[in-house]
Amino acid sequence: MIKKQLLIILLTLSSSIYSQEEKLNLEKGQKYFFEEGQKALKEKNFYRAHGFFSLAQTGFCPDKEIIAKSRKKTDSLKVIVRAEQKQEIIGNWKLLIPDSWAMRDPSDTIVGKMITIDPDQILFYELYDKAKKWNLAKTEKIIFSDKKSLTSDPLLIVYSNKQVWRYYIDETSGNLVAFYIGEEYEDGISELVCGNQKLQYFKLQ
Repeated sequence: MIKKQLLIILLTLSSSIYSQEEKLNLEKGQKYFFEEGQKALKEKNFYRAHGFFSLAQTGFCPDKEIIAKSRKKTDSLKVIVRAEQKQEIIGNWKLLIPDSWAMRDPSDTIVGKMITIDPDQILFYELYDKAKKWNLAKTEKIIFSDKKSLTSDPLLIVYSNKQVWRYYIDETSGNLVAFYIGEEYEDGISELVCGNQKLQYFKLQ
């Protein structure tokens, strides 16, 4: 009976020590993310700063003051990075067409796709074989999702059908990439982890 009580005491003490160490680790991690966010902010890398401040306010972080400060910073940075994103992707972009699209029969085969992006919307065009002009297929307003996501990325665009896409410029090629993220629901964004559709466009002069 005494041995059993000693074992319980030892387990309780071990658990308490582990919890304290775990809390210290979380505090260090939270402080690190916040400081890295401050560094990125000074370097005017607003997207990177937003990412670090988002990590500093996740649910497992213990310091409520840092959480509150980080939340204010992400709210203000979100406006900045979204404005920057719009300016970056504005223009006329033609889809890099797979070889299989080169078919010429039947006459209604789509032989080209392009998008026009302005600060408020994305216009999707299709070109049919033997057609003389581009056909407007659909229009999507640029609406950034504020739903919870795994990455806390502020640049996720939600379509009218609730599909969520991420647009960015590939640094190597300069092409525009449209990357399918998943679907938006009432309680958040359901994200795919593999097999995501990826479309590439080159800029038209």
